[in-house]
Amino acid sequence: MITAGLLFASAMGVAQADQIYKSVDAQGHVTYSDRPNSSGAQKADVSVQQADPAEAERLEKERQLFKAEDDQRKKQQDSDSRAKAQQEHDKAARCRVARDNYNNLKDVGRIYKLDADGNRVFLSDAEADVQRETARQVMTTACGA
Repeated sequence: MITAGLLFASAMGVAQADQIYKSVDAQGHVTYSDRPNSSGAQKADVSVQQADPAEAERLEKERQLFKAEDDQRKKQQDSDSRAKAQQEHDKAARCRVARDNYNNLKDVGRIYKLDADGNRVFLSDAEADVQRETARQVMTTACGA
């Protein structure tokens, strides 16, 4: 904790010099303190620098700019993900409709269309085969191979 404060303070403008003590315990851990905590503590002078308000303001603006760019990028990624999911859903729906249409035409014995009066007009075998082949091609296009 003290080390982080010293590093932060050393990154700012010089204001004063303070003394600190550095000691190493039996496990090799280094400790910095404002008071000697062992007889072997080494005394050192540390320059403490004042913060530059203009630099702090510039850094905060830069941080806000980066955050805004990051937020915008995340929104765009979310939007792209939703659009892709919607496209995949639409493609699956088109495939399902095309497959159902093909299976209906394939399984039905006779294919008909309704005329302007609502009467059934049955297709010839050749016309029915063309209708089935067209439905198969639409299904293949909509669903892939």
